[in-house]
Amino acid sequence: SERATTGLTLLEGPILLSEAALAGVEIVEVFGLADDSVSRSLVSPERWISVTREVLDRLAPTESPRGPIAVVHIPLPGTVTRDSITIGVGDPGNAGTLIRTAAAFGFDVVRAEGSVDLWAPKVLRAGAGGHYRTTIGARQENAGLIATVVSGGLMPDQLSPDPDRPWSILIGNEPRGLSEDEVASADIRVTISMEERSESLNAAVAGSIVAFELARWRKRVGGYGVAR
Repeated sequence: SERATTGLTLLEGPILLSEAALAGVEIVEVFGLADDSVSRSLVSPERWISVTREVLDRLAPTESPRGPIAVVHIPLPGTVTRDSITIGVGDPGNAGTLIRTAAAFGFDVVRAEGSVDLWAPKVLRAGAGGHYRTTIGARQENAGLIATVVSGGLMPDQLSPDPDRPWSILIGNEPRGLSEDEVASADIRVTISMEERSESLNAAVAGSIVAFELARWRKRVGGYGVAR
């Protein structure tokens, strides 16, 4: 609620600070150790506040933080123009991993209703800078939907959808998966085969496998999903 009210979030560590600075994100202030000259060089002097390790530990949203801690503006939602991953997961680590996957394969990102906040500090940490290398916005009205389901779908390497429209991979909540309505509304259903004794794959792993296959197909046919 605080992020929604202020439009601000926290970044932790030099990699995320560097990614944000390169992306031109507005940095409000940065709390870091006095001897952190590398991170300090990324921001203007008036934005830097030197603190002790004890203060840094209290400011950080995670345990055993690696400074600095930066307060930054959350970018406004962008315009999704490519194939995308629609994230409906509740675990910050899974959400961040899916955003990192999207950035790696040239996809955009859509947040589904009920998903964890994609700009939460733990999601940003798991995203490893992916937030600033992709577009996070609303789903395109003409996007085709690919539902990840436990059984009855195509194998990911059999994907061959209409190349003249964008496609979005739907990743549902970890314990429940996609709702019946979401599955029914999808144009394509995909299932990853596993050993019989395996109940399920981690949501981020499953989404990454499907995204890889869709990206590989899109590279062959061209169109919406080709990375900028």
